[in-house]
Amino acid sequence: MNSKISSPTTAAPEAESNTATDPFYAELMDWAKARKQQFLRNRVKAKVPAPSPAPVPAKSEMEAWIESWYTPPSLSPQMARRLAAASRSTRSNSEELPSEDHVTLPQVLESKPTALPLPPQSAPQPKPKLVRSAEVGDLNTSCPRHPSGFVVGQRLQLRPEAQRIPEGVPLDAVLVIEEMYLNPYRQAQGIWCIWCRSDSFSGLKSIDSDCLLPCSEPAEVSHPEIAGDLAIGSDRADAVVLRPDGVAYRLVEETQALAEALQPLQACEALAIDTETTGLDPLKDRIRLVQIAGADQPVVIVDLFKVPPEALAPLRSLLQGKSIKVLQNAKFDLKFLQQAGLPLGGKLFDTMVAAQLLEAGVRSHGYNLAELVKVYLGEDLSKEQQRSDWSHPSLSSEQLEYAARDAAILLRLREVMKPKLKNARLVETAKLEFECLEAIVHMELNGMLLDLSRWDSLRQKLEQRRDQVADELRQQFQPVLLSAQLDLLGNEVSLNLDSQQQVLEALQQMGVPVQNTSKLSLIPLAEQYPPVRALLDYRKAAKAVQAFGSSLPKHVHPITGRIHPDYQQMGAATGRMSCRNPNLQQIPRDKVFRSCFIAAPGYRLVVADYSQIELRVAAELSGDRRMIEAYQNDEDLHRLTAALIAGKSLDQVEKSERQAAKAVNFGLIYAMGSKGLAEYAYNNYGVQMSLKQAETFRRRYFEAYQGIARWHGAIKRRLPREMRTIGDRLRRWQDEPKLTELLNTPVQGTAADITKAALSKLPTALKETGARLIGTVHDEILLEAPENMANQAAQILQQVMEQAGQQYLRRVPVKAEVAITLNWAEK
Repeated sequence: MNSKISSPTTAAPEAESNTATDPFYAELMDWAKARKQQFLRNRVKAKVPAPSPAPVPAKSEMEAWIESWYTPPSLSPQMARRLAAASRSTRSNSEELPSEDHVTLPQVLESKPTALPLPPQSAPQPKPKLVRSAEVGDLNTSCPRHPSGFVVGQRLQLRPEAQRIPEGVPLDAVLVIEEMYLNPYRQAQGIWCIWCRSDSFSGLKSIDSDCLLPCSEPAEVSHPEIAGDLAIGSDRADAVVLRPDGVAYRLVEETQALAEALQPLQACEALAIDTETTGLDPLKDRIRLVQIAGADQPVVIVDLFKVPPEALAPLRSLLQGKSIKVLQNAKFDLKFLQQAGLPLGGKLFDTMVAAQLLEAGVRSHGYNLAELVKVYLGEDLSKEQQRSDWSHPSLSSEQLEYAARDAAILLRLREVMKPKLKNARLVETAKLEFECLEAIVHMELNGMLLDLSRWDSLRQKLEQRRDQVADELRQQFQPVLLSAQLDLLGNEVSLNLDSQQQVLEALQQMGVPVQNTSKLSLIPLAEQYPPVRALLDYRKAAKAVQAFGSSLPKHVHPITGRIHPDYQQMGAATGRMSCRNPNLQQIPRDKVFRSCFIAAPGYRLVVADYSQIELRVAAELSGDRRMIEAYQNDEDLHRLTAALIAGKSLDQVEKSERQAAKAVNFGLIYAMGSKGLAEYAYNNYGVQMSLKQAETFRRRYFEAYQGIARWHGAIKRRLPREMRTIGDRLRRWQDEPKLTELLNTPVQGTAADITKAALSKLPTALKETGARLIGTVHDEILLEAPENMANQAAQILQQVMEQAGQQYLRRVPVKAEVAITLNWAEK
């Protein structure tokens, strides 16, 4: 409130002289300051735990009235409407307020006026009236009527000649009314205290009503017959709150109000679901609010801190219903809801995933809600309250408005996205992604168990191996280290193996024809130059220590003792999933690494992977006759390729030749060049291949598989700007794409579709076995099953995976190989 309560020309002398000694005014000022400080604290987004409550002293009459004014008693909607009707019916019998000399406390009341035209400033202003309403239940409420015509939520501007303007309020500011009450010292002039907010300043400002004018656009009130008599900004558990942006919400804080509030949503075809949580970790943080929005209904906000878990049956029933559930970044909310015992049923629609599908690899914007609203609806969505303190016992009206708006806008987003998905032929792909969400949620919540003692032992071995390889490499470089490499004291300077410049100079002095130390340059030279091979071995050992040695145990969750990675559902433009925090998909296939991932006591790991799924997809896409026949006859394609490129019979192929053929098969279906093939073979299969060998293998491969060669040639001639998988997933390019990307997209993308199709069916298929999904690595799926149910779970896993594959591949059989193990390495 402005300390200057009257203008120089219309001052009330008695009020002006008594402000310093009037205890009522002093208490009101103290309350106003505290109210503003609390508002600013809510804006700061602080997350400091609330201190233990101190003993509450007895309230004065003033304090009790202020508390009842700011937190009104609960009213049911029916009672509120009756109160509104009663108030309107008695307005004609209003009586004059007492004079300014006899102001009593109950006369200072919150205003809920109807929208009346603003009278001219020069016109005489009648005295406010005190309206006595009829009794409704146990309530007897006095509602002052005033001439300003303002309503909560209305947009205002300053009068050009206004003089009592608070410091910091720009003259051209657009203000929004938050609260109103009669100024007890200026009631004879009909002056009201208007608490405003604005983008032009931070916090709340109190301005007298005669300093304000309405903006040209009227306030948007959805239910004017209620808005005149109900607190538009009320925090009542059973009140419908009407916001100026058209988003109405109903806050539920009491058990008895929950079923009634949710009943209108039962018939909705689609429900938007959102949550506000105390943090980002579903295993230790909690849901504070669940927001549910339905078409033509106020958003229902359920405060889970106020409604006890045993009273959530109506909410649980609604969430399990058949309505389509619309969410943004659904995985986040689904995990929290699952942990709160509120899993979702029915079909899902994730606006973030839908946007990623529509972008199809050409990312022109981000995927958070504010950016999607800007792109698809052309509106600005404030996220100012996103990181505010959602654990505070009392949430602000700004927080509640933010929560309601985020839920309501999802329904509009879905309506815009639906025809776009249809026009892009992405409806089936969207269904696949939405159905896969449940499995991803299970994998992240269940996590994987790491044997910490075994991992620590492995870390020590990795460090020893790195140091040993480093010593060997320095010895090989020693002959070329010049005596000039001395420090200022004449001591020899040790070669820094991690310095690309020093290593490059050492290699060149040894006669290695290399211009840089990239893998692509070094790998073809490794067989001819031992120092190059030693350098590659060192880098591999150093990377293992850096990437996995000491970092992985940091991700063990303190509550579960397991690692819970974050799977990115659309991690690659091809549709393939990625993984982070930590990236378990990059755990080396070496047994020393995977043996550290174990089953919990009383459980077994059930591990299955698709046999050569990308090669099978390439055979289907290219129609290569030799490749398709090999799969139909259940031949070993790697052995066949080894025989073809080596000019041997199948029974003469050696193990090392078959390993090299694996690199050739998986590398050349994407038209790798000779250098790329050599690098790929070394990085993924440990096969060292000279550049000449890579060139020979590449030529013989395409001579053997002419269908693959023709498929490559057809794509190369067209160089299209978009490609689709067998399941019609779309990928686009803004610029001319590389041939390898054009070939990789339909193969890797179809393989990803197959794995996701299997994942989408597994939660239901495994329900009776007690097995739980714990991870996936591209074409591999991992379960943890009770010992006595492991065989049944393995059969179900294999069957579901193979059936999912045959939905996409018609000519090529799909095969999944399953193992029951104690650790990941035994597969």
